[in-house]
Amino acid sequence: MNEIYIVIPGEPYRKTHQSGTHIGQGRTYKDAGLREVESRLMEALKPYAPSAPWNGPVALSVAFAYETKSEKKSGLWKITKPDTDNLMKTLKDCMTACGFWWDDAQVVEESASKYWDVDPHISIVVTRPEGNGNGR
Repeated sequence: MNEIYIVIPGEPYRKTHQSGTHIGQGRTYKDAGLREVESRLMEALKPYAPSAPWNGPVALSVAFAYETKSEKKSGLWKITKPDTDNLMKTLKDCMTACGFWWDDAQVVEESASKYWDVDPHISIVVTRPEGNGNGR
């Protein structure tokens, strides 16, 4: 298996590690909202996880489609929060915990987009890139 394709139906999460991680009394902790997001995300991801974590480089492409009721707005870029880098951090942490790879440092190539859609969902494609990273 060199490609995993996942569609998670429903509104993408808005709470990310950036907004849900706090420092208090000398330690870092996740608030209940972030723990809930991670729990629901991992529940949706687990059925797609490989039988063993992938070794080597991984490429990740994700589209976050947020709900709109307007057909005119559907397909337009979502230029408001949350930021794609924070969305990806939360997702990669959950995918690591589910066993897609050993460490999210293995993700050598990634793309993220967010837009409005009448059919909200998250689309994820995980692949093993070819070549050795130097253009060959």
